[in-house]
Amino acid sequence: MSTTIAQGLARFSFGPLLPAMREDIVRSYGDGGLLATIHMIGYLTGALVSIAASRRLAADTLVKCGMLCTAGGLAFLTFGPVMAVAAGGLFLTGAGGALVWLSAPGLATAIWPRNPGRAIGIVASSMGVGIAAGSGVPAILSTMGDWRIAWGIETVLAVIILLAGLRWLPRVRRSRPDGARDTVRWRPDTRWAWTVVGYATFSLGVVTCLTFFVAALRDGGHWDPGHASASYAAIGVAMIAGGIVSERLSRSLGRLPTLAGEFMLSGLAMLLVTTAAEPWVTIAAIIVGMCMSGTAAVISADLHDRCSPQAMTVAFGLMFIPVGIGQILGPHSAGWVVDRTHDPFSAFIIGGAVMIIGAIPLAVYTVTQTVRDRRVVRGGPA
Repeated sequence: MSTTIAQGLARFSFGPLLPAMREDIVRSYGDGGLLATIHMIGYLTGALVSIAASRRLAADTLVKCGMLCTAGGLAFLTFGPVMAVAAGGLFLTGAGGALVWLSAPGLATAIWPRNPGRAIGIVASSMGVGIAAGSGVPAILSTMGDWRIAWGIETVLAVIILLAGLRWLPRVRRSRPDGARDTVRWRPDTRWAWTVVGYATFSLGVVTCLTFFVAALRDGGHWDPGHASASYAAIGVAMIAGGIVSERLSRSLGRLPTLAGEFMLSGLAMLLVTTAAEPWVTIAAIIVGMCMSGTAAVISADLHDRCSPQAMTVAFGLMFIPVGIGQILGPHSAGWVVDRTHDPFSAFIIGGAVMIIGAIPLAVYTVTQTVRDRRVVRGGPA
């Protein structure tokens, strides 16, 4: 539930709420991109804090701190009268999302050690529940008439989950196992580096998509709010299944082939959105949603296969430095381009191209490693 609220609902309600906020305190796509960028700066800050704190604090403590930041940020958004206060709220929800998400996979595997892959898949998929719920925001706005009410409802939910976590979330004892999986011995390798490149460019495109999806379809595609929100909901619904399905698929196909394929497929899906026509937009939304939770689950599972729980947190956290930079650059640059081209779908063209280009090095590395491994097997003893 913590990842559902902090990493799903609180982080990704901004996209559906942007059209309403643009009629009030946000005056342009550029301002909307700037707010999304500030949110991602908060996310990067939370990732850095998580890396440093993971050596001293247990995962359950970091999750609780993340929920506290999330609840505080949502309160800022609820009561903020100007764009600057909203920016502060988005910064806090970004930081809270990072603290929760970077600690959640390790916490899940510690709580459910018998099936760590499934535990990671469930955690990754839980984000989809939050995004699907966030897609109902426009319906709330049409009933209540103020976008701040939507943030207020999320604040209440975050406080409830925070209090529940303080009461019932199991404490995890910190330990440092011996052997090759020791935390201190972990160092970035080529596999990790190319995964980071692909994930950073993937994240740039995905955040751009989530920020401008509803607004682009309404302004550029002339969709009604209900239709645009329903397609946005498809992202969240697909995310619910994506983490579990992708993790299981990666056991058969391999972690890296699955990951590289999802990066490429997501880039193509971004280009489909520019058609502003059904069923292509909904198909694109389903692909993006499946790959959002799917890539997170596969990366977490790959790190779990090769690292101790503490090393996994550090490796995952370090990954989010370049990933966070990509998420910072994406919405702001895309908003700037949209304001100058007056075409909201230009953001999707740029985002999709970056995603595809960023996936190429990982795909090449994956093919190279596969060929090398097959040669080793053939050259071995009969």
